[in-house]
Amino acid sequence: MTGIIFGMNIVLTAAALMMLYGMTREMQYTGEIPYQSLIQLYEMIAYFEFALVMFIVPALTAGAVSGERERQTLDLLLSTKMNCSEIIIGKLEASFRTILTVILSGAPVLSLVFIYGGISGIDFITLFLYYVMTGLFTGSMGLMLSALFQKTSAATAVTYVILLILNAGTAAAVYLSYQVSYVQYMNSTDYAVYPSAGRWIYLLLLNPAVSFYHFITGQAGSGREFEKMAAGLGTRIHPFMENYWTEISVAIQILCIVLFICVAARKINPLRGCIFKSLTSEKQDVTMS
Repeated sequence: MTGIIFGMNIVLTAAALMMLYGMTREMQYTGEIPYQSLIQLYEMIAYFEFALVMFIVPALTAGAVSGERERQTLDLLLSTKMNCSEIIIGKLEASFRTILTVILSGAPVLSLVFIYGGISGIDFITLFLYYVMTGLFTGSMGLMLSALFQKTSAATAVTYVILLILNAGTAAAVYLSYQVSYVQYMNSTDYAVYPSAGRWIYLLLLNPAVSFYHFITGQAGSGREFEKMAAGLGTRIHPFMENYWTEISVAIQILCIVLFICVAARKINPLRGCIFKSLTSEKQDVTMS
């Protein structure tokens, strides 16, 4: 993990220094400060760290429970005074501490945007809170699959397949719906109907990458990039959904986090079947008596 932190910060620092050098050269020739370049640096680092959280956290959590099974230490862990929920939450917390260190290590480079302004301190804090939410979402998903699968390799592979479906699959489904509508439009004589992805675009609420795009363009962009993207798909999103797209997506992620933790805790609970059997046997005894 030390190598990951070192390598990430080397890349971020090199990119930041190159962009600052280009800004300085431009200032010397034009006498103007290219604020947009610094905002682009902020966006670039933000996207890089988001991808880091999205794809590293599952690798840390996908083997948390299945690894215990492979080492045959899960039964010992379940024999402690901790309940199943505490074990799962503890595993998630332990894995997330590592990625939180990686995120915070990039803060000095990301804070270069404060040299010329454009991003407020609240935006900076909100960005890191978004990273925390993304890490909890992907981490809890990895934990659930780690509890469901016996092997770490299988849990890791399925986790990344699901993330690929959520990010690329939902976007492909929305684009495909637009293309189908476009073909129907080209073959139709009713020119009052335009091609549109329709309500399929709301499937992107499940897409963490699109929601982050909406979030970061609201901070560093004009705020209309998401609207233009929807317009390119021939769709006009409801104003409420457009204004609170990030909040709705985060709310869905929170519900998923709770669901993932509950499923993982129930899966490792050795009494889940015994309780059901005991209740069934009690009912049979009552019926026979």
